Amino acid sequence: MDDHTRDPSVGPPARGDPTGWRDDGQWEHATLRRATVHGVRLYNSGEFHESHDCFEDQWYNYGRGSTESKFLHGMVQVAAGAYKHFDFEDDDGMRSLFRTALQYFQGVPRDYYGVDVLGVRTVLTNALEDPRVLHGWAITLDGEVREAGADDFAYAESLEH
Repeated sequence: MDDHTRDPSVGPPARGDPTGWRDDGQWEHATLRRATVHGVRLYNSGEFHESHDCFEDQWYNYGRGSTESKFLHGMVQVAAGAYKHFDFEDDDGMRSLFRTALQYFQGVPRDYYGVDVLGVRTVLTNALEDPRVLHGWAITLDGEVREAGADDFAYAESLEH
């Protein structure tokens, strides 16, 4: 575990034993988990730009090609693709971003830091053919769908320099 990614205040998964949660009751990279929780909740609330920022902020902490980097870069692309689709009606741009995300997700465990990566990959693949599958879709975290609250918005706002 890298010292810069430790944070004992980041709690355990709501349920399950996802990749990233260690046997000693700690996250391998707690700051990655925090960004993931906030990023997923913001995504599920339609706050794609803020979601993107959560994942992007942590992405820079990890070396190129690491599983952490691939996951975070993939999630950046997911949020950016949704932003293209919903805010700009640019489905060609969405498809390009989703294809890239699918490449980044190769080799990422299906339950990475609580995110149902397999479910994300399935929806992205289906959205390449029919972007309407994004309507009403939410990313599951620890087997649950959660939306953003004030703490999620405060976290995203704290990232703006």
